[in-house]
Amino acid sequence: MKVLVYGNGGREHALAWKLSKSKLVKQLFFVNPNPLMEPLGQTISASSFEELAGKSKAMGISLAIVGPEAPLVKGIADILESYGVATFGPHKAKAWLESSKAQAKEFNFRNDIPCANSVTVDDFEDAKKVISEFKSPYVLKSDGLTGGKGVSIVENFDDALNEIQSMLEGKFGDASRRIVIEEFLKGEELSVLCLYDGETLLPMDFSRDHKKLMDNNKGPNTGGMGAYSPVMLTGKQRESIFEVLDKISKALKKEGIKYHGVLYVGMMITEEGAKVLEYNVRFGDPETQTLMVRLKNDFGEIVNATMKGCLKDIKLEWGEPSNTLVIASKGYPFSPAKGVEIAGINEAREVTNVIIFGSAIVRKNGKLVSNGGRVLNVVATGKYAHKRALKFAELLKFDAKFYRTDVEERYL
Repeated sequence: MKVLVYGNGGREHALAWKLSKSKLVKQLFFVNPNPLMEPLGQTISASSFEELAGKSKAMGISLAIVGPEAPLVKGIADILESYGVATFGPHKAKAWLESSKAQAKEFNFRNDIPCANSVTVDDFEDAKKVISEFKSPYVLKSDGLTGGKGVSIVENFDDALNEIQSMLEGKFGDASRRIVIEEFLKGEELSVLCLYDGETLLPMDFSRDHKKLMDNNKGPNTGGMGAYSPVMLTGKQRESIFEVLDKISKALKKEGIKYHGVLYVGMMITEEGAKVLEYNVRFGDPETQTLMVRLKNDFGEIVNATMKGCLKDIKLEWGEPSNTLVIASKGYPFSPAKGVEIAGINEAREVTNVIIFGSAIVRKNGKLVSNGGRVLNVVATGKYAHKRALKFAELLKFDAKFYRTDVEERYL
């Protein structure tokens, strides 16, 4: 089959890399791929979803895999499928589990799915009354999409009020005109990416993302600074996780939320058990990079089974542990340095035996330069994976490089 991978970051590069190894995939197509992803397929130029759908049909593309959330929320799947291109990802009407945190919370409450207590507000005076009923630290979440940057955890009450006012006044645009004030949960976060065919919710192996910018989970939230898989858990913790997934699966059926793609469940593993933090209706970034290098199955066959509603017959198999290190550009997540040359990738890769997925990079005058916040994903597997990823980062010639040094599973 001919497959379109929509998106040009590290997540999409990892998906394309894995699909390129599938015996089912004849050819890959991309829209504006990053320079390191580009050699894996053919580039399509399109200025709208309609144009892309028309070209995809004309070129015989039978399947599209959509990486980012924004196009799904805007209805790319609806348009592609109207042209006969099957799409791995929900239609616009089913994407609200990710596009609205307030609606997602109501989904949890309706279906008795464990999560933090919360109240949704869109007025500052109401917010002042509500937040006084919560204990520090205060968790403030933009209702809409913010690229992983719309969550603030604030210790001081007055600072929380200032942040609420800033958010309601448009700190994150329309996404924060309504906010969710939420109970702070203590524990460790877990990323549970599940394949979903409308009937079967099939969890992939667990991974752990690190969203804070700096070591020891300090600084602002980001889209993710690194991840690892698998995650060491007790039997009781695993049992709690699967109990939550069972409730989610039943709730999806009860409410008629059916699509072919991925449901990402962000959880907090608390002393009371697993609780849901958020949902995404697409692959996570950088968890996908971490998982794709571990997946032993033919990914084309997995996607095909998802589209045909046959996940109940699939058993996923996993290889060695993996570690993903995100190399960002200084100033991320607010004002990352752009146009800074990146060199020495091949030399550093040969020394460290890692896999590199490109992200916010472009080619100018024959040279690779930064073009955003998260620039490269360094993925290592097996023994000393974390150390080898760090060694690559150290060797990379990139004057604006910034990365965490503590994204590792302590027990592996």
